[in-house]
Amino acid sequence: MNVQRVLPSSELTLLFVEDSELFREIGMMSLSHLFKRIVMAEDGEEGLRLFHECTPDIIITDQQMPVMNGMEMLAQIRATDRTTPVVLMTGYIDHQLLVKAINLGVTQFIPKPFQFEQMIQTLEDIAQRIANERFHKQHQQHEMELLRYRDQYNSMQQEAAVRKERHVVRHDLRFQAVSDACGNRWGVDVAHVSRDIMCGDGYSICRLADDRIMIFLIDSMGSGLSASLTTLLATSFCNFHFEHFFHFSGYEFFRMLGFFTEYISGILLDDEVVSCGFLLIDLTNLQLETALFALPPLLVRDIDGTVTTIRSKNPPLSPYSGTAETTSVSLESVADLLLVSDGFSDAELTTEGQYREHLIADYTASPTLASLLELFHRRVGATYEQDDRTMLHIRRIDLPDAWHWKCEVTPRYDALHSAIDLALENLSREISLSEQLRDELELMLSEALTNAFEHGCLRVDSAEKKRIMLTGEYEDFLETCLAPEDSVISLTLSLWRGTEHSLLSLEIRDSGSGIPLAGLGTADSRAVCGRGLRMIDRYCDSLFVGGPGGCLIILKTL
Repeated sequence: MNVQRVLPSSELTLLFVEDSELFREIGMMSLSHLFKRIVMAEDGEEGLRLFHECTPDIIITDQQMPVMNGMEMLAQIRATDRTTPVVLMTGYIDHQLLVKAINLGVTQFIPKPFQFEQMIQTLEDIAQRIANERFHKQHQQHEMELLRYRDQYNSMQQEAAVRKERHVVRHDLRFQAVSDACGNRWGVDVAHVSRDIMCGDGYSICRLADDRIMIFLIDSMGSGLSASLTTLLATSFCNFHFEHFFHFSGYEFFRMLGFFTEYISGILLDDEVVSCGFLLIDLTNLQLETALFALPPLLVRDIDGTVTTIRSKNPPLSPYSGTAETTSVSLESVADLLLVSDGFSDAELTTEGQYREHLIADYTASPTLASLLELFHRRVGATYEQDDRTMLHIRRIDLPDAWHWKCEVTPRYDALHSAIDLALENLSREISLSEQLRDELELMLSEALTNAFEHGCLRVDSAEKKRIMLTGEYEDFLETCLAPEDSVISLTLSLWRGTEHSLLSLEIRDSGSGIPLAGLGTADSRAVCGRGLRMIDRYCDSLFVGGPGGCLIILKTL
């Protein structure tokens, strides 16, 4: 029995704005089977009128048209609508048009001349995202209906518990690059997902008073309130202990483990156990001390790409736990380490088996946590929610490069795009770049160099930028403002080939005081300042801030 596939676009309306009658006719023939309704307009003025009349779900528009071009039409649409996806067709995209289009919320670009197969695929992808968002919204509405029937007191207590969990989880090195004794920089990336409101996974990444780094990961067995309470108590104990005791002379790793096992034994019930792991990283002496209690093996990759495992020497902690065993590892030739909870390793595959069967192979092939997570979701499904899961990735940022390129960028706004073109031209000689990858790299470099120029060279703070942007004169300000004579911007690109896919490092330095960490990782997309950093974070694998001065390090798997 043949079942016809229901396209995600079949219930949507498309507004097609194109001044060429031939392209409109071809578009109608090619797209009519995809959409519930297609509305045609021959220029931007008619497109604007039809937009207000028919309220389309997707807009695809040419840029160069008589009466009113595509960007002019979009600017008026965005005055009242910030969300409708827009695909811009254009034969040429310069830097000014690209920045303006991004600020107006253009979803995708299609170069002209184009193939209708490419257009169809682009529209289907956008339609799928719309369908997913609407399903998610419906799901949220359904959840809200259910919540209304719950006891108000219990709901309030659960919300308070979530806030407490987020408050207890600690990451002192978020977006920070810290240097070892050899001048190599290190950073830590985290993937932490809770299945329910109450989470049985917890972690703590603390920079100790003596500049060592203590990393703690806990996975309390079971689910719900009991597991969450155990995790909260254990993580809180570790946070306090790390902060207040490690600066004492002679206080070492093994002694801390003794205190922790004694503490955790006292709060566990007879039928409870806990899996956890401790990593004490000494970047001065390039040494790692670790103790694992029934966690999946710690994965360690050398600079040459070789992966080894450090298996747990200790059973899960219980009310009757004994003395812990530890392992020491030299970090001199280590590229990165991966510590995971059972939520990842025991995840069920979409076929058969568990993810632990593929974890080492996927880690070996993946230079970053983001690229590893992509492989994980391919194997278990994008909506996997069977258990709480946590991944902690400790990585050396500065790796032996197979290719290196550097230039000094003239600290003028009109010189930034030339530097980007030169960088991508040199990179493309070394490695093949797809059109999408090139666009993403160009976008990230544009935002990073603009950030270095406006904040590092011109010393424009957030308040001043917001004030000028609200007047609509910010781009004119950047084009006319001269940087001080001692201003410096440098751009460095390098490739590491220690894994199946090359890892690209982009480093942008400026003579400013540095990027405030508060501007990174914020979720408020409405904020005027910080949009560039949020956009970079969206397209890169990892983002780190270094020093002295302004230093932004962007990692991207190619």
